[in-house]
Amino acid sequence: MIVPMKKVTLLIGAKNKNQALESLRSLGVLHVQNITPPLSEDISALQSEIGAVETVLNSFEGLEIPQKTTDSPREIVKKHHKLVEKKTHLTDEMVQIIEQENWYLKWGDVKKSDLDELAEKGFFLKLYECDKTIVKNLPIDEIILTVAENKNSLLLVLISDNPETKLLNLKPEIAPEEEFEVISRETKIYKEQLATISLELRQLEEYRTCLKAYREDLEYQLEFAQVKQGMGDVESISYLQGYCPAETVGDFKAEAEKSGWGYMIEDPGEEDNPPTQLKNKKWVNMVQPVFDFLGTVPGYREYDISQYFLIFFAIYFAMIIGDAGYGVLFFLGAIFARTKVKKGTETPEALKLLFLLSITTTLWGAITGNWFGSAMVSGLAPMKALTIPQIATFPELFPDIEIDSQSKIMFICFVLALIQLGLANIMNFMNSFPSLKSFSHLGWLSLMGGLFFLVLNLVLGMELPGFALALIYIGLGGVIVFGSQEEGKSFLKGLLGGLGGAFTTFLDSISSFSNIISYIRLFAVGMASVAIASSFNDIAAPMLKGFALPAGLLVLLVGHGLNIVMGMLSVIVHGIRLNVLEFSGQLGIEWSGYKYKPFKGKK
Repeated sequence: MIVPMKKVTLLIGAKNKNQALESLRSLGVLHVQNITPPLSEDISALQSEIGAVETVLNSFEGLEIPQKTTDSPREIVKKHHKLVEKKTHLTDEMVQIIEQENWYLKWGDVKKSDLDELAEKGFFLKLYECDKTIVKNLPIDEIILTVAENKNSLLLVLISDNPETKLLNLKPEIAPEEEFEVISRETKIYKEQLATISLELRQLEEYRTCLKAYREDLEYQLEFAQVKQGMGDVESISYLQGYCPAETVGDFKAEAEKSGWGYMIEDPGEEDNPPTQLKNKKWVNMVQPVFDFLGTVPGYREYDISQYFLIFFAIYFAMIIGDAGYGVLFFLGAIFARTKVKKGTETPEALKLLFLLSITTTLWGAITGNWFGSAMVSGLAPMKALTIPQIATFPELFPDIEIDSQSKIMFICFVLALIQLGLANIMNFMNSFPSLKSFSHLGWLSLMGGLFFLVLNLVLGMELPGFALALIYIGLGGVIVFGSQEEGKSFLKGLLGGLGGAFTTFLDSISSFSNIISYIRLFAVGMASVAIASSFNDIAAPMLKGFALPAGLLVLLVGHGLNIVMGMLSVIVHGIRLNVLEFSGQLGIEWSGYKYKPFKGKK
C-alpha cells in the first residue's frame, strides 16, 4: 500500500539552524522539500568534489586487491587527476611521434636533411601517395619513380629541377624533422612513461574502499548543505516544509516539543505532491527490483499495484520463456547465487524474484510439455506424464487425441486479459464508490466482457453468444450515463456530458478491444522461443556424434543461450508492458510519483 503522508511545516530559530537540522536528521522521518533553490559556493564545491571522486571510482577495474586507508582521500583524487592529465598529454604527443614513425616505415630511411641537400644541388624530390587509378593521368614529360605499390595505392617520387613543379593536384608528403633513430628512442621513452603512469593508477585502486567512504561522507555533507540552503528565512526565524509518514508523526512531535520547535501538521492538499512510500507484505517486496529497474513510482494518489504486478509478471514471464528446461537452469542459477550471499544475510529481493520466476517457468513449461524446445526430450515418460495434452507444445506426442493446442493457449491469453483488465475496472469501482461515477466502471467491466467474447469469435472462430452484444450495449450505456457524473453536478447535466462524449467513449471501447487482442503477444513470443530452440536443436542433431560432437554441443550452448537472452528481452518488452501500460492504463496510473527519501543520518 501507499503510506499516508502528513504535510509538515517546521519553524526554528535562525541561530540554532545547524543544531536543529542535526536533530532532524537523527530523527530521520521528514522528506524535506526546498523552500528556495539550494545554491551556494559550498554546495557547488561539494558537487564538484563528488564528481571528481566518481570519476576516479569509475576508472577503477574492480580488481580484488588489498585495500589501504588514508587520512587524505582528497589527495588521492588530486593525484589521480594529475596522473590522468599527464597520461592524456603524453598519449597525444605519442600519437604524433607514432605518425612520424609510421611515415618512416612506409617510405624507408628517407631523411629530410638528404632531401634538403639534393635541393641545394638543384634536384627537387617530392613524395606522393596516391590512388592507383591516377596512373593513366600521370604526365609523361616528368621523371616519376614508383617506390612501392600497395593494394590500392602507389608511393611515387617526382624528380625535377624546378621547385614549383607539382604532380597533378596532389599534396606532397612532408618528411619528419627528426631522424628515424631519434623518433624510435622517443617512442620507447613515451611507452615507458605511460606504463609507469598506468602502474601508478592501478596502485591507486588500493584506496577504492576508502574513496567510497569519502564519497558517502561528501554526499552526507551535500545533503545537509542543500537542506540548509533550501530553507526559508523571515527575520530571526528559519522554516522548512516536508512530508512525514502519518505513522511517524508522533515521533516528530515528541522531538519538536523536546527541541522547542514550532510546527504545523496537516493533510496534503490537492495542490500538494507528496512523495510515495510503499509498504507491502514481505512476499510482495520481491517485485521492487523490477520497479527500480524501470524507474517507475506510482503517484501518491494512485494505486499501489505491487502485488498484482508480481502475480501477473510471474505468469507472463513463464509464458514468454515457456521452457521448463530453462526454468530448471534459472532455479539452479538462483541456488548458486544464494551460496555466494554472505551467511546469516537475508536473501536479496532480486534473488527471491528469480526463484519465483524459475518455479513458474518450470511449471508452465512442464504442463505444456516443452523441455529445451525438443520433442524428443519432451516425449520422455517423466516429462510427458506432466504434460496437459490440450495445451501441449508438441501435439504430435499425443496422436490418439485430437488437439488444437495453439487455440487453447491463445484462449488462455485472452482469459488473462479479461481477468487483469476486469480487475482494474473492479478496483476503480471500489475506489470511487458510492459516487454515481463509480457505476461507469461497472459499465467498462460489462463492455470488457462483451469484447472478450467478440475477440474469441474473431480470432478463434468461437461462436458468439447472444448475450455478448448485450454486454457491450449495456457497458456503453453505463459509461455514457455515469461517466460524466460529478459531485455537485445534477444527474441530467452529467448525462448530457456523457452524451456529448459518446464518440470519445466509442473510441475508448475500440482501444479496450485492442488491449484484449494485445495479450496474444504472450502466445506469439512463446511460440517464437520454441521455434528458435527447435531450429538450433535440428542444426546440432547431426553433429552430436563422432568427432563433430564438440561442435554440436557448442551449437546447442550458443543457440539456447541466445534464445534465453532474447526471451529475457521479450519479457521486458512484452511481459512488463502488459502491466505497465495495459493494466496501469485501465487503472489510470501514470507513474507520476517520486520516492520518499527522508532526511536522515548515516546507517
